[in-house]
Amino acid sequence: MFLRIILLLSISLVNCDQTVRGIAPERASLYDPNRPFTCLDGSLTIPFNQVNDDYCDCRDGSDEPGTAACMNGQFACENLGYIVQYIPSSRVNDGICDCCDGSDEYSGKIQCENKCIALAAKMREEEEKLRLLREQGFAKRQELIKLGEEFKKTLEAKIVELEDKKSKIETEKNDLESKKNEAESKANDAKTAADKILEEKAREEERAELIKKANDLFNLLDLNKDSFLTPSELITRQELDILFDNDGKFTIEESIQLLDNNESINLDVFISGYYEKLSPHINLEEKVDEQQQVENEAGAEETASEETEIDADQETEQESVPETEVNETAKAESKYDAETQKLIDESNEARSLFENSERDLRNAEREIEDIKKKLELDLGQNNEFASMIDKCFEFEDREYVYKLCPFDRTIQKSKNNHGETSIGNWKSWGDGENKYSQMKFDNGLGCWNGPQRSTNVIVICGIETQLTSVTEPNRCEYEMRFETPAVCEPNQSSVHEEL
Repeated sequence: MFLRIILLLSISLVNCDQTVRGIAPERASLYDPNRPFTCLDGSLTIPFNQVNDDYCDCRDGSDEPGTAACMNGQFACENLGYIVQYIPSSRVNDGICDCCDGSDEYSGKIQCENKCIALAAKMREEEEKLRLLREQGFAKRQELIKLGEEFKKTLEAKIVELEDKKSKIETEKNDLESKKNEAESKANDAKTAADKILEEKAREEERAELIKKANDLFNLLDLNKDSFLTPSELITRQELDILFDNDGKFTIEESIQLLDNNESINLDVFISGYYEKLSPHINLEEKVDEQQQVENEAGAEETASEETEIDADQETEQESVPETEVNETAKAESKYDAETQKLIDESNEARSLFENSERDLRNAEREIEDIKKKLELDLGQNNEFASMIDKCFEFEDREYVYKLCPFDRTIQKSKNNHGETSIGNWKSWGDGENKYSQMKFDNGLGCWNGPQRSTNVIVICGIETQLTSVTEPNRCEYEMRFETPAVCEPNQSSVHEEL
């Protein structure tokens, strides 16, 4: 392989005229001792005996490949058994061994050890390692390609499955929507009718409460308890003077005027025409206090006798209420009758089923969209990068943990505060024919007074898929080295055989 190329080049050097020291094998035919030498740039022709005469005649230094006369000349190290090496002619016979075979120090001032054989052996060792790496990596790449094909087929099958599921959900949703609308219509009609009844009942209760309060006020003002209210009884309520001149004296004339010159009024008239006028200005506390005192005295003994029983039973009463009893209590608290409440519950259930169906449909559509996006990704020539979808690879240094999530984002995570910083979002592969050797991420978190962070990922052949290094060559611009079998190419053994 590569060693064969070295041997071919070495043979070429041996076959060229050795009197012309330092010429490159491919240029040997240009140095013919039997004819004048023309500078390689064509600028001058000189006698051949002036080649390597330690005097620089050609502007391009081509007449002195084996001496240090020309600063711009090149000396070709023979390096038999290894590779031809080129050094500036100015380094010839400078006392430093530049060529592995020491051919640049032919003056004898220094003896150079021939290291070409050792270097060739090391090269063969490195070449063998590289060959094995490519061989094993390419084999794993074939596995990745199979996984990619299976992955793609799985996603395509999943879309078919989800589309079928989506169609069924849509049919179910439409059916549930009809049932929901029907149940809501029945419940709304029932609620409307029940609300009218409840409103009427509330008005009746409000009216009853008003009558009760009016009756209490009438009884308070009817001093002689003859069921009639007269101006002379009303005059005792001096606070009613506020309805007139508010001079602190509520007179009989004002009292007669307040009752619209009626000698007396009964309870019905009082309720319909005077209660709302008088009630805001009459203090009912005195009657309430009297009634409360009577009630307190009447119930004092009963309360005292029951306290012992209450304390004894308190612990039992605080125990957990059975679930069935809680449910019954909740139902009892409903303001609607059982039939109306049943329709309302059925409406709520129908609405819940419909909303669940809507949510299932949205989830199916979202999943289909996500899969389609994955199928649209460029996953390599043969989908060899497909297995990296939804995966992240980490690399740690002393301060940070870095994450590479192909086709998604790159992250820098501090080891101290555990905060994550976006250093790029997936943009594209690299440019040119070998585009899969580079991943581009941009539009990361902006640096303080600087650009948005970005990451350039160098993808190289490796037996394992792993992130091997992260650097920041420029401010807010990161570079990652990523090894994977996905870019391993086969060994070019056939080309080497020909060589």
